[in-house]
Amino acid sequence: MDELSFRLGDTGVVLNSDSTSFPFVDLTEIRGLDSAPFRETQRDHEGDDGGYMDAEFEKGRDISLTGTVYALSGLFETYVDSLKANWAPSRTLVPLYFSTPDGGERFVYVKPLGVSYDWTELRRVGQAAVQFRAFAEDPRIYSNSLQSYGINLGATVFTGRGYNKSYNFGYGGVSTTTDGVYVTVGGNRPTPPVFTIYGPVVNPQILNDTTGQLMKFDITLLAGETLVIRPQYKTVRLNDTTNRRNALLAPIWFYLEKGQTFIRYRAESSDPTSHLTIEFRSAWR
Repeated sequence: MDELSFRLGDTGVVLNSDSTSFPFVDLTEIRGLDSAPFRETQRDHEGDDGGYMDAEFEKGRDISLTGTVYALSGLFETYVDSLKANWAPSRTLVPLYFSTPDGGERFVYVKPLGVSYDWTELRRVGQAAVQFRAFAEDPRIYSNSLQSYGINLGATVFTGRGYNKSYNFGYGGVSTTTDGVYVTVGGNRPTPPVFTIYGPVVNPQILNDTTGQLMKFDITLLAGETLVIRPQYKTVRLNDTTNRRNALLAPIWFYLEKGQTFIRYRAESSDPTSHLTIEFRSAWR
């Protein structure tokens, strides 16, 4: 995409491109890509002056793109028909891509709310003031670069009774040191990852060594089966279809913080082919 251009969806009409060949849209104002509105709660102090303000979370974004359509008079209606089809309401989220000189290509997931324009005297020369509207349920602005990490199974976690002394025979209750990976996250805020565990494996675990958070699963995956975990939506799905959230022993969901996070992958037992993948995009406010 050209710098400062926009496109709804992977095959949508490019707006504000560098091309001046008819037809095209020249954007003059963009609203809704600054700080998302905060969800505010105010309470008074009881028995004293002042009050409390809670503004920890963000609301969704109302986004609008305003500009002018330029088309040859004989192509105007055909062109705006394509714009209206592109920005028609959708039951699913659609990426709204945009490109900046210093930030590269980014996007925000939106539900489009159509195209607005009036018939004025400009219609005679193939022009019209136009506005594109959308709503972003998720206020995060994402990098268009998907990052992926893989971790082979390291430690085997044994259940049983621990002992303070060493014996010639092995006993349960301990876990060997496991390998893991440092995951590097850009942007300026935590980002939701997608974890995928590949079988065969018994009772896998995902450990965030940086924060000490642990997701433990009571499940046996066969060869060829996967368990897909999306903390953003708090879902656990076998083969990404069947709900298995009940396999998560404690709902300890975590995002990946900006900077470096060390992630480990463990299980009670598994085949050497079992592994964990982590996919995410850096996110901005």
